[in-house]
Amino acid sequence: MQQDSISTIAIVYNLKPQGVISDAYEEYDEFATIDALKNQIEQFGYQVNLLEYDSSFLKRIVEHRPDFVLNIAEGVGIGRNRESQIPVILESLGIPYSGSDGLSLAAVLDKHFAYKLLKAARIPVPEQFLISKETEVKLLRNIFKSAPRWIIKPRWEGSSKGIFLTSVVKNYDTLYAGVRRVINEYKQAAVVEEFLEKDEITVGVIGNQFPRILGMMKIVPVDMTVNNFIYSIEIKRDWEKKVKYLPQSSIASVTQAWIESLALKIFSSLELRDIARVDFRMDSKNIPKVIDINPIPGLSPRYSDLPILWSLAGNKYSQLIRLFLSESFSRYGIKFNPKKLSMKY
Repeated sequence: MQQDSISTIAIVYNLKPQGVISDAYEEYDEFATIDALKNQIEQFGYQVNLLEYDSSFLKRIVEHRPDFVLNIAEGVGIGRNRESQIPVILESLGIPYSGSDGLSLAAVLDKHFAYKLLKAARIPVPEQFLISKETEVKLLRNIFKSAPRWIIKPRWEGSSKGIFLTSVVKNYDTLYAGVRRVINEYKQAAVVEEFLEKDEITVGVIGNQFPRILGMMKIVPVDMTVNNFIYSIEIKRDWEKKVKYLPQSSIASVTQAWIESLALKIFSSLELRDIARVDFRMDSKNIPKVIDINPIPGLSPRYSDLPILWSLAGNKYSQLIRLFLSESFSRYGIKFNPKKLSMKY
């Protein structure tokens, strides 16, 4: 598709229901995030339609066909292909959209599949095992000889869904209990991954043919006496009291260069598009290893990691959204023509 400009952009999303305590909808967005994106895009001069991905979505997008879709939908159901649902629908309708395609989204959401792809690309990753049945846990009885702590995660969840403070285990009994919880509660296999005890660093990537780094930040606990800090769901929900976000300047220059190189290699190796966020932890030898990849990064201007690391460098939210749209448009030969704002980057 080649066209000079567009006028209508639809934001496609999953809305987080209010008052739900469980983490079943943890990946979904609050309306405040959708509204912030809408307001920002409207300031660029585009007409914005909001299309929640629900049972009437297909009918509505056919009836009110937008020129372009800003896709931040996580999909529905519990399968590992759920993030691919919107890209596949849009491709079938011939509607251009932002972000990675369905193949890359599915591959990245599945932590064990992504682990195998990253290892094949010679990217440093923590040691990992996959447990599909409770009876298989006994095969890992001796893993504490190779590493003192392990973290248990659902195989295909995002936004720290299923990852709690108790997910880090240091003996067989807690390992068994953690695996059993994941299998029974999340109806999927459990990933048992070597827990890396040093710094957690997240980095933003943007671009396509020539991807580049948006910046990075270190995530540390407010209480520096905490051992084995984990950026769990409890911590993320209470982030204002529990964590500090330190700017890129707080990271050693040699580590910055190493992580930048790895993040760009990951982005290209997995054939991601437009924007992503990659999470690293440092191991005992200060080697950065990738622990998560987020090709649909949160875009809340208040609490999402990507906008936070962007703002720590003195940048504005409007600039981030501008860059995201510009890169997304460029893949389709669409010109980004903001009619009301003039910003330089």
